[in-house]
Amino acid sequence: MRIYKAKAPMRIGFFGGGTDVSPYAEEHGGKVLNCTIDKYVRCMLRPSNDGALTIRSLDLEEVSRNTTGHWDGTLSLPQAVLDAVPEAKGVEVTMFSDVPPGSGLGSSSALVVSMLKLMGEAYNFRMTPHELAETAFRIERKDLGIPGGRQDQYAAAFGGMSVYHFSKSGVIVEPVLSDPDALLELESCLLIGYIGSRKMLTHQLVNDQVDRLKHGNTLRYHDETKAFVEESVKLLRNKKIADFGRLLHDAWEVKKAFSPLIAPPIVDEVYAKARRNGAWGGKITGAGGGGFMVIACPFEKRLEMERVLTEAGMAVRNFSFTTQGVHAWSYESEDEL
Repeated sequence: MRIYKAKAPMRIGFFGGGTDVSPYAEEHGGKVLNCTIDKYVRCMLRPSNDGALTIRSLDLEEVSRNTTGHWDGTLSLPQAVLDAVPEAKGVEVTMFSDVPPGSGLGSSSALVVSMLKLMGEAYNFRMTPHELAETAFRIERKDLGIPGGRQDQYAAAFGGMSVYHFSKSGVIVEPVLSDPDALLELESCLLIGYIGSRKMLTHQLVNDQVDRLKHGNTLRYHDETKAFVEESVKLLRNKKIADFGRLLHDAWEVKKAFSPLIAPPIVDEVYAKARRNGAWGGKITGAGGGGFMVIACPFEKRLEMERVLTEAGMAVRNFSFTTQGVHAWSYESEDEL
């Protein structure tokens, strides 16, 4: 019995987040700097023992089944992926994420990219990273109507530290670091931690940002947010990590002007405490509202900062940057169903 597996990385969004969302990306050109980390969505496919399509989410403790052409259960994202792959019949797909739902690390898109790569491995069709990202985008944003941008799908597909340029003519992926020491130096001065799920707020938050862009006065904040990307890349390439951290603070102050939903009181409280204890800067890693925060501080303050953030209610998690995107493989198993 052949078993197929895949994993797709999540990402930390540093600068430009929100400019990858329509209509700004198409009308003004979006630009985002992010880097993937060693937190993954992991999937496995094997033949089903009853010929049905079955999806098991181990972390959510949910199961969806399709025996008659219709799904039961509530796992809409993986259901939509299997619906998009007509070759998928009589299989069981099992999955879990290394982080909680609503993380702000791009876990939903990593799930879709991971499953698409898994399907390609199992049914012998190959997609380029661009095709993977665009197919994942279509499933999430168009088939399911989930609001959001494009950076998460591209990060999961390509991996590494890159600037993603978004426009109506397409997406350009620009790797920004050839010196691994620069990435290691940045990693040594960063902490990430979970401060609570934003899952129920995500749709409302993204829609509010888009509405304020269309009918309000937030266009200039989007432009400022995009401008930080080029400046941050120069700092990274010159290993000016302290200045990179301070720029995170400047960008976070601008990003909060997108919507009052971005920084609820708990986020402001944790961030203020980090700043009082020596942090250069930081931000929410996703659209806002909760999830994971990233904090930049001097290396010698890391352990004290971890203690301060833990006392403030943040669940600090170890991480490392990664340079690869989604990956799939298979092996022959002697185990019977």
